[in-house]
Amino acid sequence: MTKFSQKVLLLKLKTKDPEAFGQFYDLYVNKIYRFVYFKVSSSEEAEDITAETFLKIWEYIFNDRKIENLNAFTYQVARNLVVDFYRKKSQQKLIGDSEEKLQRMPDDRESAAEKMELQSDVEQIEKYLKQMKEEYREVIILKYIEELTVSEIAKILGKKKGNVRVLAHRALNTLKSLISGDKSHE
Repeated sequence: MTKFSQKVLLLKLKTKDPEAFGQFYDLYVNKIYRFVYFKVSSSEEAEDITAETFLKIWEYIFNDRKIENLNAFTYQVARNLVVDFYRKKSQQKLIGDSEEKLQRMPDDRESAAEKMELQSDVEQIEKYLKQMKEEYREVIILKYIEELTVSEIAKILGKKKGNVRVLAHRALNTLKSLISGDKSHE
């Protein structure tokens, strides 16, 4: 989506147009789900957090709050909800609640072979990401999986653009070394 079409959509959203919100939802739901899923590794939790993300954004728009960059704002809301999720989860563990089963959200449009291949790819990506520092994992997901710009990532993470570039470079080098280290053991 171009920056111009993003601004047009944002203007429509500010008029509280339900059709514009539907368009916004359709445009972002899969991206936000994927972003959240890579952070929580549970399809049920990812679905809940994704839904809550859009609810929060709707409330934000309905209350006439200012949004400058729709893309960055959407990911920032999702990221904050993931942080809240882990905060609540750590509190629940202290109380002794059990964790939920992990499983991927099924998509009726995918064939069984595509599902198996996708699951294999997701498992490989998760394997490497889990070995990385949280900061590196987050920048890899935002830059290379979600394909956000350095400016958007900087806004989401609350860092300067230069810091994000360095962080992305270090994260990519770490990922490359993990992958090459894995291949040398085969």
